[in-house]
Amino acid sequence: MKWKPERSVIENATSVLPELVGKYFKAGRRAADGKQSPKELHEFRIKTKGFRYTLELVRPVYGTRLENELEPVREIQSVLGKLHDYCIIAEMLQDDHALQAKLQRRAKKKLKEFHEQWAKFDSKGELRRWKTLLRLPRSPLPLLIRTGQASRSPEPLIRVLVVRRPSPPRASDGIPASRPCGRVNR
Repeated sequence: MKWKPERSVIENATSVLPELVGKYFKAGRRAADGKQSPKELHEFRIKTKGFRYTLELVRPVYGTRLENELEPVREIQSVLGKLHDYCIIAEMLQDDHALQAKLQRRAKKKLKEFHEQWAKFDSKGELRRWKTLLRLPRSPLPLLIRTGQASRSPEPLIRVLVVRRPSPPRASDGIPASRPCGRVNR
């Protein structure tokens, strides 16, 4: 599951990330099974951060489709962070029983919130949807063209963005050719 330097970012992302999301879901299911200690939940929070940061690094490959999917990951990371904070503060303030009881109630509430968020995140078909998303980069695709002579290694890359320009409106489209598209006359 390592990136290969001879491959483009797109090739690496579309081959490595679907496997990474599978491992993330497996770890999340284990974390949400109700049997994990605060330390194990904190370890899952760290995995969530790594997963989120990895996806944010490759966001340009996937565009807004991926950006829209990152919010639940951020929320899971946030609720696990608050849960960890409550546990650490409770350990530090062992002599203050009233404050510890308050922190335990808050931690219990955050744990319930995590379970609800995870259940929504891992609902039926979500893993398959994530894998499909990560296998398909956004369109239009930047094409990487290798240039240079065969003796040079590694060859420099030129990034070319392939964009289709829309054809001008036709009378059969119902849009007058004299009015620019997207503009409304009032």
